[in-house]
Amino acid sequence: MMLKRLVGDFIRKCNPLEVEQIIIPIDNISTNFTSLKIAHVSDVHIPRSAFSPHEISEILKKQAPDVIFLTGDMMDVASKFEAPKIALLTSLLMEIAPLYVISGNHERRKRGYEQIWETMLKLRGAYVMNDQVRRFEKEGVTFVVTGMRDINVNKILESDVSFLTEIEVATTECHLLLHHKPNIWRSYYPDDAPTPNVVFSGHAHGGQARIPFIKRGLIAPDQGLFPKYTSGLYAYSDGSVEVVSRGIASSTRPVRIGNKPHIPIVVLVSKG
Repeated sequence: MMLKRLVGDFIRKCNPLEVEQIIIPIDNISTNFTSLKIAHVSDVHIPRSAFSPHEISEILKKQAPDVIFLTGDMMDVASKFEAPKIALLTSLLMEIAPLYVISGNHERRKRGYEQIWETMLKLRGAYVMNDQVRRFEKEGVTFVVTGMRDINVNKILESDVSFLTEIEVATTECHLLLHHKPNIWRSYYPDDAPTPNVVFSGHAHGGQARIPFIKRGLIAPDQGLFPKYTSGLYAYSDGSVEVVSRGIASSTRPVRIGNKPHIPIVVLVSKG
């Protein structure tokens, strides 16, 4: 245990967590709207994170977000299911702001534990958004949050996403989509479903090793070598944008190289 803590502390010092502010203008909301601040947390991989629940909580407290999105892989499929740490992180984040959570591939693959994980979060007041839609308001603007549960990319055609076509989003509302894997959602998102304004995802771990100067990752799951979607903001031709978190896990192999753990703080403002 002592050796693990020392290794985690060493890696953490080499790769301190980066909090990145990303401002996104939304063109269909009231010009009187000030802002919505969203803390985007992903890929914590408990217990493989070098950052404890208290450390993550203290970082987010300083940011004072209006809401927190946790976009998958809160647990780790190759490690022991540590219910106390998962419960503690959930409770600490709930003290800061409403918490919206979706599953990642590690929740999906952790046989027998995904339902336990989901129940634990719900009992603490978190919104588990797997194939769910919720609305909230701030300053008279309605935000529609849609969450998609993680799917096996080899079984996309077998996935039932019909609930997406039933979503109604007014022209004055802002549609926010939570999906664990970056860009993959476009492969099976129905044409007749409302286009999201902003998509929040993780999974790519920043490409694991970041190539200096060009700020590209080396390799990422489901994208292969030199992945395109690994960190920060990406724009699509339909007007939607995607925010990709590099995630928090950092204490086991493969070790991050030039790739700090990452929490984007997304600030939505009126385009005016």
